[in-house]
Amino acid sequence: MALGRLNVFVSQLDHGCKVDSRTWYVTIYDCDGRVLEWCDRRYVAIPARCGHLDIELPPGCYTVLATWSFAVGPGGIIYGNHFTDHAVAHVCCGEETCVTLFTPSAHRCGILFDVALRVMEARGEGAPAEVVARAREAIQEVMQHLPRPAQQYELGHIDELLDVVLKGPPKEPGTKEKHGEEKHGEREK
Repeated sequence: MALGRLNVFVSQLDHGCKVDSRTWYVTIYDCDGRVLEWCDRRYVAIPARCGHLDIELPPGCYTVLATWSFAVGPGGIIYGNHFTDHAVAHVCCGEETCVTLFTPSAHRCGILFDVALRVMEARGEGAPAEVVARAREAIQEVMQHLPRPAQQYELGHIDELLDVVLKGPPKEPGTKEKHGEEKHGEREK
């Protein structure tokens, strides 16, 4: 069997175009969301010195995540103090695949979680309204004490994204809605 190479790069905090210089710990998951186990090896918390890991893998589709430090709790559960976003990597025979893991700031994570709670609240889904309101209030209070993200990315137009989530994407010029078709963002009644 020909193997493929996976190169994982970890971005600096809140900066997707610069590779971090610290050691990160990369975990590779299989298609079922389990830590990859292959050839007597478990692909969990693999050191990525200077934000880079170069590793040989069998062909397949993998999800990759990293943390910059971790502790092992009861039952072998790994707790990290800062996680990257996930990336999906398609590793092919005899080829090299590269992915960059974005490292969001706590402020960015707070904003995006607050947006998710706003959507739940607007749709009447998830937790009771009073629980969602308390969570949103607590998140907003914490975010007042955190530095704002260095790069805007989705935060620069978060209201526009939220509007699309709640109302559906704008109609494309020259297209018609099909009769009886459910609009994006609406719940089935």
